[in-house]
Amino acid sequence: MTKILLTGAAGFIGSHFAKKMLQEGFSVVGVDKFSNYYSPEYKKARLNSLELTNQFEIYNLDLSNFEPFNNAVEKCKPEYIVHFAAQAGIRLPLERSDIYVNDNILSFLNIIKSAQINNVKGILYASSSSVYGDETPTPFKEKAGNLNPKSFYGLTKLMNEKMAELFAHSNSLRMRGLRFFTVYGPWGRPDMAYFRLAASAVGKSKFELFGDGSIQRDFTYIDDVVQNSFELLVNLINQKTGFNDVVNIGGGQPHSINDLIEKITQYGERKFEISSGKSNLLDAKITMASDEYLTTLIGGRTFKKIDEGVGELMNWVNIPEIKSHLKEWIDTTY
Repeated sequence: MTKILLTGAAGFIGSHFAKKMLQEGFSVVGVDKFSNYYSPEYKKARLNSLELTNQFEIYNLDLSNFEPFNNAVEKCKPEYIVHFAAQAGIRLPLERSDIYVNDNILSFLNIIKSAQINNVKGILYASSSSVYGDETPTPFKEKAGNLNPKSFYGLTKLMNEKMAELFAHSNSLRMRGLRFFTVYGPWGRPDMAYFRLAASAVGKSKFELFGDGSIQRDFTYIDDVVQNSFELLVNLINQKTGFNDVVNIGGGQPHSINDLIEKITQYGERKFEISSGKSNLLDAKITMASDEYLTTLIGGRTFKKIDEGVGELMNWVNIPEIKSHLKEWIDTTY
């Protein structure tokens, strides 16, 4: 039984990934600091809904503090670390950018240091489509050389990739970064546009549209992200020491925000309440994954079509105990 330490275990992707690993017979220990970027109570409700509350231990730790985290690693003795914790989102103001530094850069360095000290065999970690920026041709390929992130968040993820490349060879670790493309679905992040659109469609929130809605995102359903991530973890376990790569996880089928609005409207109870704001200069115009490398690693992929994924999302949103809390969860975000 392979033992995994999973960071961000109460997060959107992390919690679903924990459930998958437990189902596959892995031993899992979680770490999460239950930050207030969005409601900690929502994260606890997510864990409870996924029936994870009593299935594995979760340490409440801040990864930017090395000693407590290293103590947890020493105690758990994991073979691999899956690192999905991060300060997500691109919109934190400059005066709060130290959160990105602590949670995305310093924390990743601490994980690498602890992995080396405790003879961890490898690290699977979350990167992001935000590393590409607007200058990379679509579909985005992992080997693209002109990576110019538009946000500080994207820059921190690119720095993680560079750190992984450096330390994989010098410390005999196996390292793999997963470039996630706009993950959506039930129990998703309440700061995301799709979540707020869904809440607006059932009359629980007002949606603020940045720009004219023409920006396009390669929306990737949570179940597809989890399945691909799991298979890539198994593949990483079978790699030689010193291995390092990054892999896109996206279906290569971008849709505009306007298109998303139209699809979600079909499930709504009333007309959307939408207010328009200026375009955000931190938003990339389009994200679109190439899955060529993914296919060479784990075979051909089928990604859920957005119409089906939106249907699953809206079924969840309309559950009475979910619906009654949507505005509360959205209002907790920065």
